[in-house]
Formats: sequence, structure tokens, C-alpha cells
Amino acid sequence: MKRLTLRPWWLLMVCASALAACSSAPPPDPRADQRAADAAAAQALAATAPPESDAEALQPWLDTQRARIEAAQKAALQRFEVAEKACWQRFAVNACVRQARLQRRVVQDRLRQEELAVNEVERQRRTAARLRQLQDKQAPKGDGKP
Repeated sequence: MKRLTLRPWWLLMVCASALAACSSAPPPDPRADQRAADAAAAQALAATAPPESDAEALQPWLDTQRARIEAAQKAALQRFEVAEKACWQRFAVNACVRQARLQRRVVQDRLRQEELAVNEVERQRRTAARLRQLQDKQAPKGDGKP
């Protein structure tokens, strides 16, 4: 019976490649740049909110932005449904549907960032108003009593 012997260099190569595979960094996210651009656009949208001194203009602005976002979401869903139906007429259905889903996800991510920015503006304004109420409530009244 022949005995198998492993050469040390071969064993060293196997161990080195196993260690290299375990320690490699994950691949970079190809959509990270798009998400950063979406977040920046959402912050720019929040900057267009009416100033805090104009409290009456805030609610119409919020309603307008939310209606615009909802309409854009519905339009994106409709575009996806049309694209998906068109995909079923092609030979490479899976690739076509995958591309349609990717396009829908890009639009949904952008709109979600905008929605979060609008909600943040509303939350900040409500918090500021509530803090003003608490400060007014705690402020000593000038009724002349010590």
C-alpha cells in the first residue's frame, strides 16, 4: 500500500489561500453613491421648507410635499407594472424583470429619503413648538408676588 505524503509547500499554499479568502473585505456597494446623492437631495428639499417664523405656511408645504411624493410613488409603481408586463413578452424574462425592479427600487429609495426629510422637518417644528410651550408655562409670571 502506497502512503500519501503531502509536501509542505502545498499545505502552506492551501492554508494561505484559505486565510486570504476569510480575511478579504466585502465588495464595495455599487449603489452607495446613489444613496448619498438621494440623501443630499432630500436635505436640499428640507431646506426649502418655510422658516420657523411662518408657522401657517408649514402645513400647506408639508401637505404639498407629501402629495407630490405619493403621486411619484404611484407613478413609479405604474411604470413598474407596465415594464413588468412588457418583460413577459421577451425571451429573457428574469433579467428584464430584475432590471425593472432595480429601476423601481432606485425611485422608491429617492422618494423614501424625501419623505424622511419632510417628516424630520415636521418633527423638528413640533418639538420646537412644544419646547416653547413648556418654557412659557414655566416662566415666572409678573403678578407682583414674590
